[in-house]
Amino acid sequence: QITTMQAPNYRNDMQGGQPLLPLNQVLDASSDLFYNHKEILVKQEFAMIELCGIEAKNRYRISTEDNPTGTFLFAQEQGDGCQRICCSVCRSMVMNLHLGQDKNGPIVLSMEKQFHCPMLPCPVLLHPGAWFITCPWICIAAASKAPEFVVRKGDSLLGKIVDPPGPLFKCQGNSLIQNADGNTLFHTGPVCLCECSRLCPCCADETVDVTDAATGQQVASITRRALSCAELCGKINRFVVNFGSVQDPTHRALIFAAGMLFDIQYWEQKQ
Repeated sequence: QITTMQAPNYRNDMQGGQPLLPLNQVLDASSDLFYNHKEILVKQEFAMIELCGIEAKNRYRISTEDNPTGTFLFAQEQGDGCQRICCSVCRSMVMNLHLGQDKNGPIVLSMEKQFHCPMLPCPVLLHPGAWFITCPWICIAAASKAPEFVVRKGDSLLGKIVDPPGPLFKCQGNSLIQNADGNTLFHTGPVCLCECSRLCPCCADETVDVTDAATGQQVASITRRALSCAELCGKINRFVVNFGSVQDPTHRALIFAAGMLFDIQYWEQKQ
């Protein structure tokens, strides 16, 4: 049974940056973190330091498209600064989801990613002068464990998002959404990494379908909206998670985590 919660008006129901909604109600397994919204908007915050080529901690505001300024959840990355600056594509991190408008709110969901070596796209092999770097990198990536997000709500393990390394000569992005027992619930993608919305993000939306692992039917979607010139130059993304027919609060949290991992792995502009 799903407990329905009314999304609070944070402009009026906040004191000192803390929500008045009881934390134990939010962390209850039957409560939905997203207040039963069918769609949520996830918008990355601009960081001036990234214009200097330095990877900043990712921060996101979660609201709805019809009220983009009504932030009710805030996500911020925590991790090692050296990894983030020197090897941002491989870095480990914990992405914490805070209740309220900023990082002062209590953590209601955490997503942990371990250090990993991602597979390089096959076109890099067209540059023979870089083979001394790219060939060992590709071998290490092929032998490495697939990157994953381990998702927890409070002290409870909800599941994990696994991003299996794609074949070297098949440019595609996808992931597996698994429950706490390791059983696959949903598939995200695959999507081609060479389509128009990827080559020119300002031209079109890019939609990643979420399908039920048992039936193969689409049940939800994750869509990166076409970027404005300011968003492209500022190296920020904006995407919508449509939960579709998914009602289970745990499954909705895992689909949200899949969207966050997809943004970090595929949509984020690498420094």
